[in-house]
Amino acid sequence: MAEKYFTLEEANHLLPRLGPILAHLIAVRREMEAKQHRMEALRAHVRGNGATAEGRAFAKLKEELESMAQQLRQGIERIHGFGCQIKDLDTGLIDFPARRRGQEVLLCWKLGEDQITFWHGTQEGFSARKPLDGEFD
Repeated sequence: MAEKYFTLEEANHLLPRLGPILAHLIAVRREMEAKQHRMEALRAHVRGNGATAEGRAFAKLKEELESMAQQLRQGIERIHGFGCQIKDLDTGLIDFPARRRGQEVLLCWKLGEDQITFWHGTQEGFSARKPLDGEFD
């Protein structure tokens, strides 16, 4: 059971605040993936010859990744603090707990959509999204 249930109006009102946070998190995550690949390549190279320049680059990348991981944690906590649920950080998918006909459901929004126009059950996912029908508590 959710701690907070959103009305459609409340959830849509949050979108202008959530969009930039989510876009930043997606960018940070993609940059992290690129840095992790670079770090793996450096790790193999340093192991092979013990090169100190690559060792310094490895240490710098590790520090940058730790900082970026902290940014991710803070952004995710901020979104969760609004009462939202991040479902897929790669695609920017967020759910908002709501009530429909007395049952708990999730209003479903994806980064890039202007407003929330879909919902699904709590045991369903993105592929089961249904258009809003106005029957929300």
